[in-house]
Amino acid sequence: MRQGSRRAAPLLMLAWLVAASGARADGWEIDLDGRLLSSDANPSYTQGGISGVRFDSDQSGLKLGRARFALTESLGELWSVHLDASAWGDHDRIPAGLTEAFLQFRPYPFGGYRLRVKAGAFYPPISLENRAAGWESPYTLSYSAIDSWLAIEVRTLGVEAQLDWLGTRQGHDFDVGVTGGAFGWNEGAGTFIAGDGFTLTDRQTPYGGRVGLPGDPVLMNFEPFRELDGRAGVYGGLEARWLDRLVVRALRYDNRADPTAIDYTSGAIAWETSFTSLGARYESAGGWTAIAQYLEGDTAIAPDGFVLSWPFEAAYGLIARQWGHHTLSVRYDHFQVDANANAGGSGAETGHAWTAAYVYAPDEHWRFTLEWLHVASNDYQRAEAFNLAPFASETQLELAVRYAFGSAVR
Repeated sequence: MRQGSRRAAPLLMLAWLVAASGARADGWEIDLDGRLLSSDANPSYTQGGISGVRFDSDQSGLKLGRARFALTESLGELWSVHLDASAWGDHDRIPAGLTEAFLQFRPYPFGGYRLRVKAGAFYPPISLENRAAGWESPYTLSYSAIDSWLAIEVRTLGVEAQLDWLGTRQGHDFDVGVTGGAFGWNEGAGTFIAGDGFTLTDRQTPYGGRVGLPGDPVLMNFEPFRELDGRAGVYGGLEARWLDRLVVRALRYDNRADPTAIDYTSGAIAWETSFTSLGARYESAGGWTAIAQYLEGDTAIAPDGFVLSWPFEAAYGLIARQWGHHTLSVRYDHFQVDANANAGGSGAETGHAWTAAYVYAPDEHWRFTLEWLHVASNDYQRAEAFNLAPFASETQLELAVRYAFGSAVR
């Protein structure tokens, strides 16, 4: 069987389960998101360049933000299947693709505990910001630097189990959960960090998609979701929830890739990437939300035993206020990528970003968002690979109109 067929097999099996099941679909949804935007940025990775934002100056005007189809279907009382597919209106090799597709087992709570098991393709439980349908943020259009990186090149293709102790059902004020996952097909994770650094975007790489364009001098149209060395990655995390007001989450992730593994046919290299994420989200009774999150890690390759590594870190703080159908949010991001001596500084970056957004959602179908995003960063690759000034100050202004319909829209 060809490698591409092996990569597609788990997702094709999930699609077959949906088609073959005689059960009633719990819900389907179609979202259409159009943008009117103005940007003064350099070309982004989707245009073969390097930028801190999704859209560049040549893309100002009307654009497709996202077209999405999602389906959730029950398979009996304890099992369900979820599929999430999107198109982004850019130059990826596939015009539309799956961002998540998984089978879930969720038995009834027992003895004060609740178990959930997922198998397929999905996001690891890291983000405290992207909690809306389609792994979107209800606060802003553009994700934080942390969640933008996850959207571009980090995904679980494997199995995850979560066990919760339901203290609130036993007279306590808090619940505690533990999560563990094992996965493959994510040995491209780290390529973007070392190549383009951090960016703030809302584009999620679909399974089977590529990052960058052919001829890109840095990213070279790489495929993040690949298996090269046959080694499984793992992650484990803890979560505590207090009265549905405060969530505190920690997770350690390690793809356990062999940094010496190379596919000589395609030139793909396995990136050994690990990181730790810590964060908290607090929601008040008066409509205020505060989120803070920090991520620190390292990615490395070792072709012929010559080790090149890029330590990285990112953090953000977000404050949002919701009243009625309105939400106003402000977020600050800081991010940094270092390079070891062998890399000669190539890939080093430091930067920060401010985001301000206003959301008006008059009903379950319509959502209007106005967002201002400013990113300032100093990136070694701009000068080395693109003949640009290392420092860039980029501003993107977007007005998004989103319409959703389907049986899952309530």
